Amino acid sequence: MNIELKKVLSTLELGDLVRIIEMQERDITLVDMSYDERLELLLSTLVQERENKLINRLIKNAYFKYPTASLASLDYDSRQIKKSTIMNLASMAFIGSATNLIITGPTGAGKTYLSCALGIEACKQTYRVLYIRMPDLMRNFENQRDNLRELTKYRKRIGNYHLLILDEWLNYKVTEKEAKILYELFEQRSGNNPTIFVGQYPVDEWHERLGGGTQADSIMDRIIHNAYEVPTSETNLRKIYDSKKLMKLIGVIES
Repeated sequence: MNIELKKVLSTLELGDLVRIIEMQERDITLVDMSYDERLELLLSTLVQERENKLINRLIKNAYFKYPTASLASLDYDSRQIKKSTIMNLASMAFIGSATNLIITGPTGAGKTYLSCALGIEACKQTYRVLYIRMPDLMRNFENQRDNLRELTKYRKRIGNYHLLILDEWLNYKVTEKEAKILYELFEQRSGNNPTIFVGQYPVDEWHERLGGGTQADSIMDRIIHNAYEVPTSETNLRKIYDSKKLMKLIGVIES
C-alpha cells in the first residue's frame, strides 16, 4: 500500500483497515482471489475485529467478579440443572422481554459464577451489562445523597443498563431510605431492562428484608411478577472445586 493512501485511510480513522490490507498483501494464498472476494474478506475481517473490540470493551466495563466465566464450563450435574435451561437463557430472550432472573441458594452454590457467565454471554451479544454487589451499589447512592442532581444521574445510569447483575441481594436488611432508592431504580427498570438478583435468601423472605409495608410491596411488585427463578443446587460447589485444586496442587508438590 502506498504512503498517500495509508495517510488518507488514517485520516478517515480507518487505521484497522490499513493493517488488514497490509496483512492481506503479505498473504500469498490470496493472490488468486478476485477483487470482489478480496474486498468481501477485507470487510468481513474488519467487521469481526471491531465487534471483538466492542465485546472486550463491554466485558471490561461490566466489572464482572469472574471476567472469564463461561457457560461452556458449567458442571450441569453438580448444579442439578438442565443444560437446555441454561442454553435457553443464553439466547438472551429474557433481555428482550425484560424478564428478571432470580438466582438464590446457599453460599458456595456457584450463583455468582453463573450470573457472570450469563452476563458475559450478554456482552457477546453486544448488550451493555453491569455487575455490582448490593453493598457497593447502596454505598454509591449514599455518596451522592447530598447532591440530588448527581444522585438522580447515577440512578438513571444504572437503570439504563440492558442487564444489571445485583449480587449479594438483600444479604442485609435495608433501611427505609435505601428502600426508597431501590423503588426508584426498579420503577425505572421494570418493563424496560431486566435485573439478575443473586443472593442467599429465598423470595418469600424478601418482603420482610425490604422493610415490610407498602414500600416493600411496591418494590416486590416491580420484580417478581415478571421474573424467572433459575434452579440452583444445595451443593457447595466452591468446596468441591477448591478441594480439586488443592489435590492437584498436592500432586504437583509431591511428584
